[in-house]
Amino acid sequence: MWICEIMAQQTRIATLLPYYERFMERFPTVRALAAAEIGDLLKAWEGLGYYSRAHNLHKAACIVVERYGGELPDDPVELQTLPGIGAYTAGAIASIAFGKPVPAIDGNALRVFSRIEANHADISLPATKTSLSSYLKKIFPTESGEARAFAQAIMELGALICLPGRPNCEGCPVHEYCKAFACGIERELPVKSPKKPQRTEEKTVLIVLASDSVGAEKILMRCRTEKLLHGLWEFCVQDGAMDESAVREYLASIGLVADGISQLGAARHVFTHVIWNMTGHLCRVAAAVEPEEYRWIPRERLGEVAVPTALAFYRKQARVDRIEGGVFL
Repeated sequence: MWICEIMAQQTRIATLLPYYERFMERFPTVRALAAAEIGDLLKAWEGLGYYSRAHNLHKAACIVVERYGGELPDDPVELQTLPGIGAYTAGAIASIAFGKPVPAIDGNALRVFSRIEANHADISLPATKTSLSSYLKKIFPTESGEARAFAQAIMELGALICLPGRPNCEGCPVHEYCKAFACGIERELPVKSPKKPQRTEEKTVLIVLASDSVGAEKILMRCRTEKLLHGLWEFCVQDGAMDESAVREYLASIGLVADGISQLGAARHVFTHVIWNMTGHLCRVAAAVEPEEYRWIPRERLGEVAVPTALAFYRKQARVDRIEGGVFL
């Protein structure tokens, strides 16, 4: 339940299911998760995005083992002391896993009850969530089985029936209690402030290749320390768009001499708050010194390290069977 709820943050259920199954096979217990190397954990998470969730899972698992003997606490207040678990996730775990009469307020619940009560309050405001929490606590069943069913019913209602934009009111089992439906304003609700526009950043991705003494190829990579994609391995990613001359100059600045440079095409990746517009270059270098913060990874081991989905276009090209004359074949 805990792992599933964390994965479901920012990810659709249909998308996460195969990841969840593989993840649970790899880390079947809290103790196994706590004992895992963070690199292995990130590799198992690869493709789900929002990697801070994986980091928080690992931190929380360590706390659960050390503080609670490997058993997740059932108290929602204690649950919220664990990294990555906020009010909604704590409510979902407490109500569904432990049968506690605790509301789990996410976008689905906000949408459902905004319509049922014909409430025009902005659901993006904390005060609206607080008000809804108080409302739900008054109507939440106190029996364990009923609390579990009620919490799941709200989630399913919002996910399958009370949809954004075009709710299926005729098929809704509670439409006779819905004030918005009665007034014909169900499509006007909920009210939500528009998100801030995403900023766009230009990036240059360099796949830097060198050969060792026996001719085996290796790729220059770096483990990110930034908050975004922290702990994942990336190719040489530089800010701004760079032409061949600028690429050669950059390589020289980190002690590498380019034997050949060829273009790899453009790619785009959309994060929550930022968009990366990327152009790529394949760079063959003669001297394989190891620049600060970088490591040479054998090309055949590229599949063993966690690489962000943002770089999937370039990772695919870096993993082809043969690279000849600066062109991927």
